[in-house]
Amino acid sequence: MGLDTVELVLAVEEHFRVEIPDEVASKTVTVGDLQLWLVNELQRQGRVPVDVERTFSELRELICKHAGVTPDRVIATARFVKDLHMD
Repeated sequence: MGLDTVELVLAVEEHFRVEIPDEVASKTVTVGDLQLWLVNELQRQGRVPVDVERTFSELRELICKHAGVTPDRVIATARFVKDLHMD
């Protein structure tokens, strides 16, 4: 996991008040993978109802900020390394 992804993980943890285990972070390939884990974790913590669209929107903003990409590139199937060029 490179510096870009570490910074993103830290930002997501802070923003959503969750802790992303290293094994989850290292196996997360796409934006959709991260969103799915995040929604499940928020539900597990009892923070319901979880607004899936709002969660994705907030996640997209964080990714744009840390990856320096435009929002149209941040889609569920976008891969952090290959599509968004995060190391």
